[in-house]
Order: sequence, then structure tokens, then C-alpha cells
Amino acid sequence: MDTSEMMDVVIVGAGPVGLTLACELARRDVRVRIIDRADTYPAGTRARGVRARTQEVFEDIGVLGRLIERAEPPRPTRFYDAQGAVVREAVMYDAPAVPGAPYPGSLMVGQQFTEAALRELLASLGARVELGGELVGLAQDRDHVTASVRFDGQRHHIRSRYLVGCDGGGSTVRKQAGIDFLGETLERQRMLFGNLSVDGLDDSVAHMWATGPGGMLTLAPMPRSGTWFFTAPLPPDGQEPSSVSLETFADIFAQRVGLPGVRFRDAVYLSVYQVNIRMVDRYREGRVFLAGDAAHVHTPAGGQGMNTGVQDAYNLGWKLAHVLRGAPEPLLDTYEEERLPIAAHVLASTTARGRFWAGGDAGRVSERIVGAFQGQDPFSDVSQLSITYRGGSLARDLDEAIGIRAGDRAPDAHCAEPATGERVRLFDLFRGKHFTLLVFGPKPAPRVGRADVHTYRIVRPGLPHGDGERVLLDPEGQAHDLYGVDGDGLVLIRPDGYVTLAGGDWDGRSVSGHLERTMASPA
Repeated sequence: MDTSEMMDVVIVGAGPVGLTLACELARRDVRVRIIDRADTYPAGTRARGVRARTQEVFEDIGVLGRLIERAEPPRPTRFYDAQGAVVREAVMYDAPAVPGAPYPGSLMVGQQFTEAALRELLASLGARVELGGELVGLAQDRDHVTASVRFDGQRHHIRSRYLVGCDGGGSTVRKQAGIDFLGETLERQRMLFGNLSVDGLDDSVAHMWATGPGGMLTLAPMPRSGTWFFTAPLPPDGQEPSSVSLETFADIFAQRVGLPGVRFRDAVYLSVYQVNIRMVDRYREGRVFLAGDAAHVHTPAGGQGMNTGVQDAYNLGWKLAHVLRGAPEPLLDTYEEERLPIAAHVLASTTARGRFWAGGDAGRVSERIVGAFQGQDPFSDVSQLSITYRGGSLARDLDEAIGIRAGDRAPDAHCAEPATGERVRLFDLFRGKHFTLLVFGPKPAPRVGRADVHTYRIVRPGLPHGDGERVLLDPEGQAHDLYGVDGDGLVLIRPDGYVTLAGGDWDGRSVSGHLERTMASPA
């Protein structure tokens, strides 16, 4: 059966990555279909740490409030040594303040709630997830992609301008597109993940047995979902269980911890996770793209997987929408250019971090784990706030007169309305589908002539400004400080919150010329 209507984009896979991309496209009026082979929406905690930068993404697209409602309340983690003695108790995910970052810590939200919030947003935008759709074939030519999808035993042919595989580590899209998944499978590293009820254990704290036979075992209460989240490595020299059951988890707990009086019951979600360290050599094959685990998988140390995938989707979404509206096709090449190095770094840093967290000294291991989530990780910034696209095709520095550079994440700051004194966040100005141009100082703003560029002049109190301009006061100098501006400054910010043009000296064509060369679409 052929689907007569040509879609703009088909997304395969309806986890957090595919849903984020679908929402990004739908809010830009892109005709999108999102399919998933599962027959029902999955349950279970799975990826639960929503890091700082991902919270900013979710605020922009409009789901952060829902996630905050479902987030687990902050609670300490209690670390034990091999003899069961407490060596440390700390609130891991409550990171110290970061200038220009409204959400420096992590939200602990079960993945089922993250997906539900994104599905609800998607429905409000006029689209929905199509369950039970298995991709069985893929073909493309110069103009479109044809996906063969089996629904209820019947094959449907869905045509679209582009197709994006967000279908996980075993990605059918990746295989159909002929993209290699390079790296290694760590055969001796398998982990149990599950949600279950626990009796006989203090539920005011999370528990982590950081040393002992087999490595780290954790039990974290998740009262919002009425379960506990269990993680533990399987013995490297043991046989993989033929079936994962509640007894499997109880046996591992008894072997590693042996705490009397603790009982498991009412399993919700149980799985074995095989650790792989793999990534693609390219993110694109013609009109087919990959995002999230379909493009990169790694160890879970630091909780970077879902967050990196969401950043993939956020980077790709606005670019697809612009090209579909007439922007130059090479804009899509910048997706791989910007995101592939990030994936390579995540693979390297999570591998190194996993080794760093191993060891026999429970006090030292716990210090390293806590430090990673409080800005003291030696391998990378797990908050993902420091990700930069400096030096890329979309990043142009006019000069070195201001501190911020093209390719950097644009920080938040508090300004004020001149007439009322009402506080205004820069992130409130950035939110939406447009570019944002910030002009500091008295120098005339460049001509833009595009409705999708919103211009604001940021001035210190008492300084003059032109009539008819949208002006914000910077009474505490916060915006000037965070953007590194002493006198004149110009900062053009992309729809995904990254600086694309920056400097202190410009002419009337600086902004319009940059947009025309790189990513312009018809007004």
C-alpha cells in the first residue's frame, strides 16, 4: 500500500531523541510522521538524569515544567564499602551555581515521564506517535526517501523529503542506509537495570555499594513512579541469564550486598544491558540521517546517552526546517560537522570515567562519582553546558573584541524593561523558532530585513539609545559580563541557542551577509 501524501520528514523511533526532533519540526510547521516498532509505550526509569543543557532545551520547546513536576525530590546518596559501612553521604545531583545557567544541576526523571511529556506536546502540535510500525526497507533517490513500514502485517510505503533514524543502538535505519557502526562490544561488561519494589531498605536515601565483588550496585527510590531503580553489573565470567527475573536481581543483591531483611517484589521493568562503545563514521547518507543511540553508544558512566541524543535532535531539527523552507542544502552538512566530534568525545570521556570510577577504595570512588556531578570531573563537563561549535562552518568571529566566541552556547542573563523595570531573561527572548540579535553599546545596529531575526539592544542604565528600538537595560551588568562586552558588541544567536556571529566591529551587511552565506531561507 502506498501513502499518497509526501511528508517532509519521517522519524523512526519514538524515544526521547525521536520525540524531541518531532516536536522541534512540528512547532516549525514541518509535516512529520514518527513511527515506532513497539506496540505499547515502554515503562521503566531507564535514562533518568536530565542534565543542565538538556533542561534548557526542554524549556525552549515547552516541556520542562512537566518534567519538574515528575522529577524525584533531591535526596542524599549513601555510599558503602565492601563491609557494608557507610563511607560517605552526599546529594550528588545538586550542582553548584554556574553563571549564565539557570539549571546547573540534574533533574532525576523516569524516562517514561520524559517521553509522556514530549508525546503530549507533540499531540498539541498536531502529530502523534504511530506504534506498531516496523521499518523493513529503505530506498532513496535525489528527491525523496521511501520507507517500507509494516503495520499489522501490511506493508506501507511512506515517502518523505528526509528520514531520520532515532531507533537505538540496533538501528534498522543505520543498517538499511549502509552506515558502519565502528567500535567494540565489551562482552564481559553486562549490567542489570530494573524497576521493582523493595522492602526493608531506608527509602529516604539512595544506596550505592561502590566496591565489592562484581563492582557497583545501586538502589535508588523513585517515589514518583512508586518503584526503586536497580543497577548492577553481572559477573564478567558468569553466564548471561537465559531469562531476567526478579530472582535474578535478588540473587545478585544477595551475592554483592547480603543485607538481611531486604526483599524484592512487583517488578515493573527488568533488562540486561550489554555495554558497547561504538559510533558511526558519518551521520548522513543522502537524505537519511541518524541521531542518538543510532549514531553512538557508550558506557553509562555520567549519564550522557539520552542527553547527547537530545542535543543531536535539537541541532538537526531547526536545520531541517530551514532547508525545507529554502535554505541552502549544505546547511544539513553542518549537523555531522558539529555533532560527530561531540559523540567521539562522549565515547572517550565515558570510557575513561568508567575506569576512573572503578577501584577498591570506597571513599575515593564515592568522591570521584560525586565530583563528576558537581563540576569536578576530569574528563568532561557532564552538564553539557560547555559544548561548543567553535571553528565550524556556522561560526564566524568578526574580531576578538568581545569575550564570547562564535560557536559558544549563549548564556542566560537577567535584564529589565526600561519603562517598568520588569525583569526579563535572555532565555525568554531566545525561546522559539527565530534567531536573536543582541547589540551592545551605542553603535547603530546592522540592517537585517528578516522577520525571523529578533533584535534587542542591551544598554547600561543612563546610556542613550535610538527611538523605536527594542531596548533592555542591564542594571547589574550581568549580560555585559557574561558576554564579555565592555563597549560595542554584536552577538547573533541561532535558534538552538548557540552563537553564530560575534564581534565588536560590524557594518550594515555583517548579519544579513552571514545569514545569506550560511543558512538563509526566504523571508
